Amino acid sequence: MSFAHSFAWPDLWRFGHAWVYLLKWPLAFVAGWTSIYIGRWRKARNENAAQGWPSVEGRIISSKAARIENTSRFLVTLEYSFFLTEYHYGKYTHEFSKQDEANEFARQLRDKRVQIRYKQSNPNKSVLEQSV
Repeated sequence: MSFAHSFAWPDLWRFGHAWVYLLKWPLAFVAGWTSIYIGRWRKARNENAAQGWPSVEGRIISSKAARIENTSRFLVTLEYSFFLTEYHYGKYTHEFSKQDEANEFARQLRDKRVQIRYKQSNPNKSVLEQSV
């Protein structure tokens, strides 16, 4: 007597809703981490590309630390301005794992003068110097 049970494809497809539930959460997890990785990769790529851009002195006009929803991480957003022939504005974000580190970083850079790199052909495209 054989206890092996073979399934036919129609039997497997009949339980398609179960496959959706089994795959939904792992796929959402992978998609979330992929989007975080791509965002970090883009930020690093932009900062590296800006190393050849001219530099000008600018000023941090606001700094704010906030918790990233549904995580234990914190995001500091710095807004800065710099003057060429007119004022230009930009934004820089940095992620922290601890709230006190994020708050300290935001406090230290508030109203500070910093070096800004800008693209000569489009000054609205700018980044904070990495040394900051």
